This record gives sequence, C-alpha cells and structure tokens, in this order.
Amino acid sequence: MTPKRAISYIRASINEDKQKHSHNIQRDVISAFASRHCYELEEEFSEYHSGTDDNRPEFRKALDYAAANNCYIIIYRLDRCARTLTAFSLINDVLPRMRFVDMGDIEPNLMLVGVMLTVAAQESINTSIRLKATIKHLKATNPELKWGNHNLYNEQGAKAIAVRQSNASKFNAYIKKIVADLRLAGYASLESQVSRLNSMGITTRRGKPFNYHSLYRVIERT
Repeated sequence: MTPKRAISYIRASINEDKQKHSHNIQRDVISAFASRHCYELEEEFSEYHSGTDDNRPEFRKALDYAAANNCYIIIYRLDRCARTLTAFSLINDVLPRMRFVDMGDIEPNLMLVGVMLTVAAQESINTSIRLKATIKHLKATNPELKWGNHNLYNEQGAKAIAVRQSNASKFNAYIKKIVADLRLAGYASLESQVSRLNSMGITTRRGKPFNYHSLYRVIERT
C-alpha cells in the first residue's frame, strides 16, 4: 500500500512547565497511529498555546500546509485541535482530511465534531467561571485572606495528610493516563513503558527514575 501523505499538529496549554511531557506523548501516539494506518508524516506543527485562541500560529500553518499540499492532518484528540465553536469555520474545508487518533482512521463525522467542539468550548467557559467565582467568594468572605499557609501541617495536621494523599492520588492518575497513551503508541510491556517514561524525564513523586516495581505499584494502586 502506498503511504498517504500527512502532517501532525501537536498542542498543549500555555504553561510549558506543567505540560512539558505532553508534546512527546502526543508525538509518540501520532507516530504509532501513522505507522499502523500507512501515513507518512512529512512535517510537524507544534506549539504551547490555548485552544480557545483560533489565531495560533502553528495551527494556522498546519491548516494552510494541508490545504496547499492536499495531505492529511493527524491530531491526537479534537480538544488538541481547538476548544472553540469558531474554529469550526477554519477546519471545515479540511475536515475530510483530518484524522483524530482517538476516533480511529476514519473521516470525522460533521455532526459529532460540532457537538464535541461545543462541549470543549463550554468546558473551558465553565472552568473560568468556577475559578473567578471561587476567588470572588473568598475575597468577599475575608478581605484580609492571605493565600497559602506555611504552618499548615502544624495547625491542621490531619488536613495536611489528606492533601498529601490527594496529591498522591492525582499523581498516580496522571501517570496512569500517560501509560494509557504509551500503550496507544505501541509500548505494550511495563519494561518499555518504564524506559520511555525515563527517557522523557518523567520521575516518581520523589524525583527518582521509574523502575519496574515503582511503575507497577502506581498502576495497580486504586
């Protein structure tokens, strides 16, 4: 089978420090998808930019390149492509040549994409509303409120332990999500997952490289 020409578009949110591994993970997943479905990737367009901004430079370049070269655009998920309804007008002409890994190697359904963009846009709006309302409430309740508490453990030991346990759970969920993505990218064994995590610089909560046993404990922990 003759390989189909394709490019990839990779996006993570603005804060690169908080999502420093996202690009590598998306790149692995897209590469495996392209290999499975006989796409030949000839260019990559990647950026750290909010999905609520339709004027992302690399996003626009990817769309222009695909249109000019009549090739496919492979993206990890729809929310990596956009989080606004207005983006629909930008991708409408090239939608038949877009492929989203989590949807499979099929032409995206017009109605489904419209619904998912609506959900993504509303999710972004809801998050902003919740955050602003919380800050406003806290300031109104206590104008002298100082953010953070350096004596949290001494003053509220039980709560501090609960927070630590919550953080551990969130970290485990984060690693499990990455492992799920690595499996999509073809890293089927625990050993290969450990190797890839370490090569990307992803460490345990104590800042140490992963090994077979530490990753197994994270995956099996509920």
